[in-house]
Amino acid sequence: MVDVNARLVWSRTKLHRKRMIMFAIGTLAAVVIVLLADSPRERWGFGIAGFVFFCFCFYDIYKMMEPNSALIELLPQGIIYRVTTEDFIVPWNEIKGVDTIDIHTAFGGRAETYPGVTVILVSKLFYDRVVHVDTLIMRGPGWGAWFVPRDANTMHIALHHHTIPASADTIKREVEERWKVFGKT
Repeated sequence: MVDVNARLVWSRTKLHRKRMIMFAIGTLAAVVIVLLADSPRERWGFGIAGFVFFCFCFYDIYKMMEPNSALIELLPQGIIYRVTTEDFIVPWNEIKGVDTIDIHTAFGGRAETYPGVTVILVSKLFYDRVVHVDTLIMRGPGWGAWFVPRDANTMHIALHHHTIPASADTIKREVEERWKVFGKT
């Protein structure tokens, strides 16, 4: 049974752990290339790249240990998202439905598919007013995996079980139960 009044917090740990592994591999690869490089120019270039990857590793360790590192929170007032440059809340009465979809997006020049992702449906008007960020730089990579157009008037906002420590079924059940109680007001 779901306690709809309870504050439910899904942390960033899973997301940062994945990124940290990627950055650690990048650091290791850069160090190996620096050791095997023939020219000083290559050593400097890959040395700088290795240092950058190393810094990103420590940044992710810091973010994982941060006490308030929630990525998504479910409250009686709505869903708080911390996936963009600014936190935002989606009130339950703005949600038009809860669904599960497969998300297809391009990331780093290659196609990515995220199967069975729980999404909430909001109006395009709400999305444009509260969520949308105009510049590509401020959106950052992966925007299309979190915010997916459904049609001209509706947007999907994803709750990825790939990045938060909960299964797709758990996420959908928790969100759907709260929406049934709080969403109709």
